[in-house]
Amino acid sequence: MAGENENNIFSRAASRIQESWNPGEFAKNTKDAFTDLGNNFVENLGDAIGIGPQLRRLKGLLNPGGEPSFKIQSEQSGYSPSRDLRVKIKIPSFYLKGPAEVLRVDGGVVFPFTPQIVVQSRAVYNAVTPTHNNYAFYNYTNSQLDPISIVGTFSAQNEGDAKYVLGAMHALRSITKMNFGNSKDAGAPPPVCRLDGYGDFQFNNLPVVIGSFFYTLNEDVDYIMAGIDNKTRVPTRSEFTIECYPAFSRRDMATFDIDKFVSGELTKSKGMI
Repeated sequence: MAGENENNIFSRAASRIQESWNPGEFAKNTKDAFTDLGNNFVENLGDAIGIGPQLRRLKGLLNPGGEPSFKIQSEQSGYSPSRDLRVKIKIPSFYLKGPAEVLRVDGGVVFPFTPQIVVQSRAVYNAVTPTHNNYAFYNYTNSQLDPISIVGTFSAQNEGDAKYVLGAMHALRSITKMNFGNSKDAGAPPPVCRLDGYGDFQFNNLPVVIGSFFYTLNEDVDYIMAGIDNKTRVPTRSEFTIECYPAFSRRDMATFDIDKFVSGELTKSKGMI
């Protein structure tokens, strides 16, 4: 009797397991578990031998838009993944035409890899050197934010990448030109753009004008068709050097408040750094 009861219990348990069994879900969960295990192993191994950042960049390159790499950086830094913290030069839509049409989705040029950015803030003092004196006196004149230099690498591994690189080249060339000759609004200077990236207290829609744009067409790399009438080629790797001049309005400068700057309010609201 006891044996029969035990058999009934095992039979009911087996029936319940069979009813709840979902082979597809089990296979998916197993695949996801092994994928996560493999990714974690590769990342840990890369960090151990010192190539972790390079592997994460490669992972972002192999996925459209580099989203996985960006999400990892966002979660580690505490920011919401919904906000794009990559360095971007926002360009007025008027200039995003022709080859630069591809940039409309991003609203400007997004640097696919972390660029090198050089920022210099300084206070200017004039030296007064009295005769027969061992030291000079320094009189404060003004403070200024020097031009911001950005050096970044662009890569083209397929036709879509090539279109983006060509679009970035064309847009950055365009915004260094004024309205001249037969142009509408002839005499108007190049446009004011916005430098954005890394969050509220770095470059938060900082108004800039592009003073110079320098790029390389390297001789030691392959070239790939950009797909525009199949007549334009771009290098698979090129370096962009961009010099940005801060372009705050007179009103913003006239209403400057040192207390608000120190608290970070002016950086968050007007991009002042």
